[in-house]
Amino acid sequence: MGAKLSVEIDPALPSANPIIDGHVHRLGQVGSFVRIPLGHLNLYAIVTTVGASEAPENTESEWPLPEGRRWIEVQLVGESYGRGPFQRGVSVYPTLDDEVHVVTAADLAIVYRTHKAGQIEIGRHSASESLPATIDIDAVVTRHVAVLGSTGSGKSNCVAAILKALADERFPSARVAVIDTHGEYGAAFPNVSRVLRIGDAEHPLTVPYWVMAYDELSWFLVGRTAAVESVQDGHLRQAIFEAKREQCRRLKAGTVNPEEITADSPIPFDLRHVWYELDKRDRATYEDEDRTILALSKVGNAQSLTPAEFKPPAPGMKAPHLPRVQLGMASYLNRIVARLKDRRFDFLLSPGTYDGIKLDIHDLIGDWVDHEQPITVFDLAGVPPEVIDVVVAVITRILFESMFWGRDLPGTGRQRPILLVYEEAHSYLPRGESRFVAGYARRAVQRVFKEGRKYGVGAVVVSQRPSELDEGILSQCGTFVALRLSNTDDQGRVRSTVPDSLGGLVELLPALRTGEALVLGEAVAIPSRVRLPLVEPRPKSDDPEVAKRWMDQRIKSPPYSTAVTAWRRQRPAVPDSNVSEENGG
Repeated sequence: MGAKLSVEIDPALPSANPIIDGHVHRLGQVGSFVRIPLGHLNLYAIVTTVGASEAPENTESEWPLPEGRRWIEVQLVGESYGRGPFQRGVSVYPTLDDEVHVVTAADLAIVYRTHKAGQIEIGRHSASESLPATIDIDAVVTRHVAVLGSTGSGKSNCVAAILKALADERFPSARVAVIDTHGEYGAAFPNVSRVLRIGDAEHPLTVPYWVMAYDELSWFLVGRTAAVESVQDGHLRQAIFEAKREQCRRLKAGTVNPEEITADSPIPFDLRHVWYELDKRDRATYEDEDRTILALSKVGNAQSLTPAEFKPPAPGMKAPHLPRVQLGMASYLNRIVARLKDRRFDFLLSPGTYDGIKLDIHDLIGDWVDHEQPITVFDLAGVPPEVIDVVVAVITRILFESMFWGRDLPGTGRQRPILLVYEEAHSYLPRGESRFVAGYARRAVQRVFKEGRKYGVGAVVVSQRPSELDEGILSQCGTFVALRLSNTDDQGRVRSTVPDSLGGLVELLPALRTGEALVLGEAVAIPSRVRLPLVEPRPKSDDPEVAKRWMDQRIKSPPYSTAVTAWRRQRPAVPDSNVSEENGG
């Protein structure tokens, strides 16, 4: 039916493993190819199902043998004229009794050979180790990619192999940004990447809080989740808006008319000053009945988070007087000051010279993706889990908006595309929401997947649990790199995203070897089973060598204090070379 055909295997074939040109061919293996010659035209199809009819008993033989008909189902994928180049799609369909041939190494060379510029090699074809497996960069960036595989399937190595190919000297203007939540990729690209991490002396990760939209910032500061804005929300929003209006004429990147901004505009403002002024208004007493002269007993200091102090109100009509209307902001202000004092959030709430005057957003973007290296790794391993959602959202939006509004400018936008890679995406791009995931990252990334191609923004989403990943994001991927998947729900999600005609290939997923993948979609000429190389140095995602480490001499007095201090400081511990071993185990 359509481009799907049933093919009977000739019973005269002496073996299911014929030897052709000195090579053994496994006849009818799922995922392998067949060729259908129609004169000078060769059609190529991929095997999706194998089977046999019921086998009647041979009563004429002394030893009864089964003689059932063997068959395979194949899916037409493309054609070539003579020895010409392979093209996807078919112009002529086969008919009854047309011959079907085994595909040889020479045929595979025609299928996989490409003269298109912008191809990168990511491995070797499992069908023929001599043939390089390539993907098309244009399709990767403009149609997006999903890399899916269970833990231990070689998923991180696969991503590293793709990124290493993109960092080739053929592409001096390549730009790749990796969202790395586990800190795996910093060590994988020592000479072609810049790693941004919290507390790093050379390249510290800074994500200014003032770039957040109001909903994101209020969720982070005071835990606002209600759809309806409260009175306290209104006071906070207005205070932030007024602070941004005061700053918008003094921006390094260029002045902005105060009438053009909102509380969501990425305009710098001093959050400590906003807290101080709201706190002062909330607890003020006044010397006069008109409430114009504050009854201050101590001024306080916004930068040190020292609140102003006021004379206590007097009874009756005497001064000091209480305000006519109190804001009722005490709970919000306590939460804000708690966030400001929490050193774990310094990379957000203490942006240093990124104040819009000394350094602005364009300086931040340049530091992130306009350096000499093609790859930027955002090492988010030190980011508290409760803010991963909003941090990924802000990073994504900064990069996307710069490409969107500068889409026709030289050196950015469509003139210099960027590829965003989202590692362990199911943890912050899930199908639903949770305590620490309010959907900010999901909405920001969805926009990249839906609109990014028009502005030069491509994306790769990487996950070990595709069944938990947002289905809107996964459905926008034009290419799938599927490694071993054992969970039936995860296999079902992959099956639902590939064409029905190729659904049989999904049955291969549980049986793939480590480091082997099915590559399907627009970045490849034809669905391919690919063997990926082992990348050195490797991402720090490999399993511990349990037996080997348990056979080592026992460490005497392990440096647990160093681990605890690193935990408290939210910075990775550095091994001490002077740790001694206890002799005798």
